[in-house]
Amino acid sequence: MEKIPFVLGGNLQGGELVVAYPYDLVRSPWKTQEHTPTPDDHVFRWLAYSYASTHRLMTDARRRVCHTEDFQKEEGTVNGASWHTVAGSLNDFSYLHTNCFELSIYVGCDKYPHESQLPEEWENNRESLIVFMEQVHRGIKGLVRDSHGKGIANAIISVEGINHDIRTGGVSLQKLSLACHRVRCAFALSSSSTMIVRPPQPYGTVPHSSPDPVTTKVSPLRNF
Repeated sequence: MEKIPFVLGGNLQGGELVVAYPYDLVRSPWKTQEHTPTPDDHVFRWLAYSYASTHRLMTDARRRVCHTEDFQKEEGTVNGASWHTVAGSLNDFSYLHTNCFELSIYVGCDKYPHESQLPEEWENNRESLIVFMEQVHRGIKGLVRDSHGKGIANAIISVEGINHDIRTGGVSLQKLSLACHRVRCAFALSSSSTMIVRPPQPYGTVPHSSPDPVTTKVSPLRNF
């Protein structure tokens, strides 16, 4: 993951019908459950909802719960640490050490479905998988170049109001985002530049009851 700059990932699991997003590890060491959001919580909630809301069963109020927990109140999504704490999860590692936004997607109540059930499970998740992958187009992306047009590797990309930086993969950058933001790029010799960006709308549709994106006040456009 350090060699290939992935920006979106989902690990598929069974045994529940819910999409869990980071953080997965609680901040309070004596607790086993505690809501622990990342600085990009609004993006993670949107990504989780984009999958859950287009799944055949996750947000269906008529279905019975898989076991004892009902995730309907959060539209089929949950913050991992508020469900059960997990140390060293792939979701947390990806967010803290790479540019990838990773979620855990629990695709069915049966952890080990019978072969005869697989076609139905595929249909339950097919549209969700497509919509989730389409979210990779949401955000900002481009090339980071110096004044001579030469690409700059390992430039640090900072988004105003979000305490989580990313680095360019090679000379390219991509940052998943929902709103218009002021973005700062810093690189060698303490050089930096700032610009205002507005992410394009992704392909695919998600119902209007989805979580509202957080907007950021910005100043006039400056050169990048």
